[in-house]
Amino acid sequence: MKLTRRVSWLLFLLILAVLCRAAVALSLPEQLALAEKDEDTHAQIEVIRRILDEKPDNDELRERLADLWLLVEDYDMAESTVRDWANPPESVRVPVLAAVLFVRDGKRDEAVASLEGFLAEHPDNLEITRQLAGYLSGMGEDRKVVDLLSKAPGVDKDADLLVSRALARRKLRDFSGALQDFAAADRTDPENEDVVGNRPSFERLRAATAGIDGAGAILAGNPDDLRARLFRAYWYLSTGAASGPALEDAEAARRLDSESVAALLLFAEASNQAGRLSARDAVDKFEVDVTRPIPSLEVLDRLRQIDGRVAKNPKDVSGLLARVRELSDDAQQYGLAMRDADAVLAIDPGNAKARAAKVAALVKLGRFDDAEAEFRVLAAAKPDPDLLASPLNDLAAGAAGASRLDAALEYANRAIRAKPEARYFKQRAAILQRLERFADAQSDLSRAQQLEKKGAR
Repeated sequence: MKLTRRVSWLLFLLILAVLCRAAVALSLPEQLALAEKDEDTHAQIEVIRRILDEKPDNDELRERLADLWLLVEDYDMAESTVRDWANPPESVRVPVLAAVLFVRDGKRDEAVASLEGFLAEHPDNLEITRQLAGYLSGMGEDRKVVDLLSKAPGVDKDADLLVSRALARRKLRDFSGALQDFAAADRTDPENEDVVGNRPSFERLRAATAGIDGAGAILAGNPDDLRARLFRAYWYLSTGAASGPALEDAEAARRLDSESVAALLLFAEASNQAGRLSARDAVDKFEVDVTRPIPSLEVLDRLRQIDGRVAKNPKDVSGLLARVRELSDDAQQYGLAMRDADAVLAIDPGNAKARAAKVAALVKLGRFDDAEAEFRVLAAAKPDPDLLASPLNDLAAGAAGASRLDAALEYANRAIRAKPEARYFKQRAAILQRLERFADAQSDLSRAQQLEKKGAR
């Protein structure tokens, strides 16, 4: 028995030795192939350096080594690789040293000049064209990008470069040209990574262009058409590259109706995109939260209509409350919603709907103590219990968000007592789960499902 074990152990050691010898016996080219297969960049660098120690005249590997150093952002070694090379091809030396100048040294103009000088003699080199286009784009030289890629041969068959030109044209507000370039890139290689990644934004641009043209046609006949002015500002903002024209339209809309909330929202957003208004100043000066998504056209149009009602009668309580709902539920502009709620309370201090809306807005703004104080005023007026349920639910959500779970549960319980709707049971279930009362949470979820089946919400 002992002999059998000894033989087995010796056999294992023999096999291990053979395997180790096989691994050690791999030639350097074979090791390089393995490193490439594993996509191990640093291993590739080390093996190539060892090969070059034996065969220093292998120009192909020396070029690959320089590229790998750039890939790992070791610009000192990339520069050294080229400078230690007796006679490097210009197609290698120029782009490597340009990368060193551009990235490591911050000498952008010198890097661009070196690439432009090379392309003046070798205009058909698309790789250096690609490098130069990237540098120019990073410098904000979009017109130069378009000019470069319009004269370089072969661009019309290169999806990457077509997308680069499309992006530059979009920044220059040449939307028609941008769409044509992107369509050409999509036809050339629909699976190209840049094409796939940018397709949604160019689909939005196509829709925006149609909207801009449609609104522009209306404004050509009637420059004072507020709806068209608002719509065109919205579509300009949707392009992501036309904050200037959007701001002009938003300012024109505000001149047409200085109290328009719809115009104010677009004005603040356009000013922010144009770099003229910080997010903090947008809140402080206009009570607009530009970190929220731009409201949809439908919401903006409903706001425009309500703006018109309120402009005719600033004490139109129903109009103000309708605008509160739009601003809270759809536009997510809680500062403006609270402003309108306060306007209603100034007209009618006992208006329970306005007080409840103010509670909700304060919770969303993170002013929980103020929200509780407003709710106490509301509750003291003894409104219909139905009117208490929603603000109680808002307070439950706010307390839960602040990890005040006991208070959150109490508010949730009161909301359900006031009005046993499915959404309030769901809110309480979420709180119970955080309290690890899983059976009670499941019971509330079941109750919510029963109410939903009956049509209660």
